[in-house]
Amino acid sequence: MTFGEKLSELLEERNMTQKEFAKTLNIAPTTLNGYIKDKRQPDFELVKKIASALSVSVDLLLGGEGFELTAKELSLITKLRTLSEDQQKMVYTLVSISAKERKQRDL
Repeated sequence: MTFGEKLSELLEERNMTQKEFAKTLNIAPTTLNGYIKDKRQPDFELVKKIASALSVSVDLLLGGEGFELTAKELSLITKLRTLSEDQQKMVYTLVSISAKERKQRDL
């Protein structure tokens, strides 16, 4: 899958128009259309900005396996980043304990 095909797919999954997304990126809609049609290629900084705006990894955007965050996962990460270091450690501990318990149940 090309960069443009992947970008088009991600926009469609999010029910986002090219015009809306171009505005988010602060670029002309015709420029975005050039990326989607694989007639142009964005620079590395814009690729990072696109990936961030779509909550996906750069790797996924460029055709690798990468990862894609759900809205719920993105919300959790955003909230986690607002916590103090001690609070983050407590969350990590809770997640680790929960994961171990789940693994034991699955055995």
